[in-house]
This record gives sequence, C-alpha cells and structure tokens, in this order.
Amino acid sequence: MPAKWAIYHPQQGQEGFALKDLIDGYQKFLLRADRSRYADLCGGQKPHTLVIGCSDSRIIPEEIFSAGPGELFVLRNVGNLCCTDDPSVASAIEYAVGHLGVSRAVILSHGDCGAVKAACHPEHLFERGIRSWLEKECYSGASLEEAIKSWGIRQLERLEVFPVVKEAVEKGKLKTSLLYFDLGTLRLDRYDGADWIVVL
Repeated sequence: MPAKWAIYHPQQGQEGFALKDLIDGYQKFLLRADRSRYADLCGGQKPHTLVIGCSDSRIIPEEIFSAGPGELFVLRNVGNLCCTDDPSVASAIEYAVGHLGVSRAVILSHGDCGAVKAACHPEHLFERGIRSWLEKECYSGASLEEAIKSWGIRQLERLEVFPVVKEAVEKGKLKTSLLYFDLGTLRLDRYDGADWIVVL
C-alpha cells in the first residue's frame, strides 16, 4: 500500500513538536531556494572542492566560502580529523577525489576548537567514543591557536600521503590546502607549507 502524505503542521502537544524550529527553517528555505538549480542537480553532482571540516555547529563551510548546493563535498567530524584508517573518512576522500574528481582538497581548522582543547586535557574525556576518536591526537603549541594550527598541519600531512590523494596530486589533478578560520574575527589564514598567511 502506498504511503499517505499530508502537509505537516507541528503544534504543541504533538509528537513532532521538537521539530518545529527545523520545519520553520525548512519553510523559510523554500521561499529562497533556487528550484531550478536543485532540479539540475538531480542528474548528479560535480563539486569542485572537498572540505574536511569540524562538526562544530559554528563552522559552516558553505557559508564561510559562499558556496551553493553542489559546489562543496563536505566531510565533517569532531576535530576535522583526517584519520584515513577510519572507513567513513577514507570512503569520503576516495569518493570525492577518485569518483567525483574534485580539483581541491581542503582541511578547514577553526578557532576555539573543542577537540583540540580536549586533547590538552584527555583525563577529562569520559565518553568512550570521543576518547577513542581523539586518542591518537596531541596538543602541541604555546597557545590554543598555535595548537589548532599544528593539529591542522598533521591532518594535511595525513591527507597528502593517502594513496588516492597522492596519485591525483602527482598527476596534477588535485591541489591540497590547509585553512584556519578564526571564529572571533572571521579572519581566514592559509598555510603555505612553512608559514601562515592572512587571506585578504
């Protein structure tokens, strides 16, 4: 029997009341959405950049880079880790680089990163999942920003030796980058392999 669909209007007391803010947001999205663009994307995606960013709710790659649907292939996890021995990370990179053919792969680090802070005090990590996820990471730096940037460099190094990435870079099909987004000032820094340069 086919499913019956109806217009959903969440009201207090209904089971779905907790979704009200999301439904309200969706309705606002419908008012501004480029419907023709979404229709065109039904035939497939061709993003130009893979972004490995943090799950932090304050860091939204599409907003930071003014990107629309279909432009970025985004992998988000706690601490923007590039743990290529993890299937969820490896499969996303392989799909973006090997199948979709992105021309850029970017590690996006950010200010006030909770994962880096947690690595500084691992004894406070009681949650088994987070402790396991961060156990191979370390806090290294005289300040939090320095530690976050060092953390990002390690992720970039892991990304660049991952076979599908290494091969694409050697063939001139892919470029890799590391960026740091400062949450308080909205400053964006780029790592050039030796120094950090403010993007103007």
